[in-house]
Amino acid sequence: MSALQQVILHPYLSQLLKFWSTTVGRDKTYRSIQYFARFLAWYEYRKGATKETVARLQALKSSIGLSRKLMRAGKFLEHMQSALKATTIKDPFVAYLAVGRQLGYMCYLTLDLLQWIHGSKAYQFAPETASAISKNASRFWLTGLSFSLLSSGYKTYALRQRLGAASRPRATAEKEAERRAELAQIKTEQASVRYQATQDAIDWLLPATGAGFLDLDEGVLGLAGFTTALMGARTQWRAVNGPAGAKK
Repeated sequence: MSALQQVILHPYLSQLLKFWSTTVGRDKTYRSIQYFARFLAWYEYRKGATKETVARLQALKSSIGLSRKLMRAGKFLEHMQSALKATTIKDPFVAYLAVGRQLGYMCYLTLDLLQWIHGSKAYQFAPETASAISKNASRFWLTGLSFSLLSSGYKTYALRQRLGAASRPRATAEKEAERRAELAQIKTEQASVRYQATQDAIDWLLPATGAGFLDLDEGVLGLAGFTTALMGARTQWRAVNGPAGAKK
């Protein structure tokens, strides 16, 4: 087998193609490039690079960002459905947080579509209207992330309560085996909640700045978006290829 055939048929390439065959996988890849370009544009400008170099990086960031908005067109309907389904959750507090999160994302993605319409020049809004759409989109994104962080905090508390109850030894060998299995499940859930909370907390910086609540520079925002893009890509990679595939 030739070297080219070995590369084309390599299992890792197959996993990568499987990852890219999903919409989320492609989006996380584009997002990582978009935000890394945003960071590089800031870095090159600070370093004194030519205007052409900075402009190329900014153009790359903008074009990918606009493409991602088109990819998300109609996704607000998905969050609308999720909000309705969340009303059936038995725990009223969890239901409230889930509905708030989904409605925040729904409104954000609705305005995100309007931003694509304006950015693609399919229809041009007045400058003040476009600015208001952008700021309100950031506010709704921030709302969704805030509800998600509150949900993670509540889940962390609930898991600690379960952990305390599961830490007490059981009387029989069968019950003890069940207890150990539950402990393993709780630890897995705790790791997942911590990971999501960390991702949301870093992402929170982006809309908080866009909404005017923070004043972070492009370098920090670029690195924040790049980091969470990689975190989201890791989650999707494991969902597509499994934990074993993630370790290869």
